[in-house]
Amino acid sequence: YLSATSVYGDNKGEWVDEKTNPSPTSSRGISRLNAENCWLKYYRNFNLPVQILRLSGIYSLENNIINRLKTGTLKIVEKNNHFFSRIHVEDIAEILTLSFKKFNSGQIFNISDDYPCSNEEIANYAASLMKLNLPKKIKFKDIENNMIKDFYRDSKKVSNKKMKNFFQYDLKYPTFKEGLGMIKNHII
Repeated sequence: YLSATSVYGDNKGEWVDEKTNPSPTSSRGISRLNAENCWLKYYRNFNLPVQILRLSGIYSLENNIINRLKTGTLKIVEKNNHFFSRIHVEDIAEILTLSFKKFNSGQIFNISDDYPCSNEEIANYAASLMKLNLPKKIKFKDIENNMIKDFYRDSKKVSNKKMKNFFQYDLKYPTFKEGLGMIKNHII
């Protein structure tokens, strides 16, 4: 089951791993956790093969901060101690493929890159990389979009150690810098 790290909720910028007690704050996180529990119930009650992959924020060649900068849809919210993790879609595909070959039923794995950081740090890097201007910052209370509000409500750094150890996988894009570098090369 492809779940999401939103199940962890807000951890005030601290590290979370698969042993961290989930405490979702958003309706999406609550729904994901309920679905996880249903799948784990099937695993326990019927011995069905189940692995849960908790995906961090997904980005790709099509969906990324550079595109949002270029189209003027990027929001940078003023919020101290806001950390989040992400994962490139190509790394997700590789891990999914590995998960069919190397299966450990009943296990949960966080799927994220090696460098949790603020959205502002990524935006600054992307703007510098593409020589684009950053949008004006907005305050958390001024966010109108509920998805963006949910994103900024929670702050956590997601550990990927269990995933890397179990699948013996070296990320193709270990940080946003490698991912955005590839995206830039495809845009230009």
